[in-house]
Amino acid sequence: MKGNKYKIIVLTFCCLFILNTTGCSKNIDSNTDGNSVTSAVSQVSKSTTTSSENKYIIPKQSQEELYQDIFNTLLSPYIQKSINNYYEKYLTIFPTYSPDYVEILNIERPMGYRTFSFLIKLQVKTYVGPHVDIGVDQLTIRVSEDGKVTVEKFEHIKDYFNELPENLKGIVKK
Repeated sequence: MKGNKYKIIVLTFCCLFILNTTGCSKNIDSNTDGNSVTSAVSQVSKSTTTSSENKYIIPKQSQEELYQDIFNTLLSPYIQKSINNYYEKYLTIFPTYSPDYVEILNIERPMGYRTFSFLIKLQVKTYVGPHVDIGVDQLTIRVSEDGKVTVEKFEHIKDYFNELPENLKGIVKK
């Protein structure tokens, strides 16, 4: 267990380091102390849509893509548990998500520059069956300096329950 915490801390640090050093960061907040770095993947948006001109696309088979995939994989159990907790009230089955459909909206260092506590805001698209979209959700995850991972907030943004094909309508609880 201690090894997993260490891996998460190291991986998070590596991701932030790479995003900063590769020059792909879209914006650094006007705070001169560096408390908050806006993610290289995209800007946090008040709406659920992201303008394609503002969205950073990670080059395929790049180091960035590799690190983001590792990062998403390490957070996967926490994301899936939150998805299950939300959707069990509405569906008879648990939807899933694909780590390659995770959008990193924002990463902050709430304790200041060069501290190793992170606040990560993600958006995930959930699906059932053969990738039939069921919803869009945002999670805020805290990774503390000791490697503890906590989902602090789960926001359901949109669902597609009414748009399900006939063969899947039965999974929606009445």
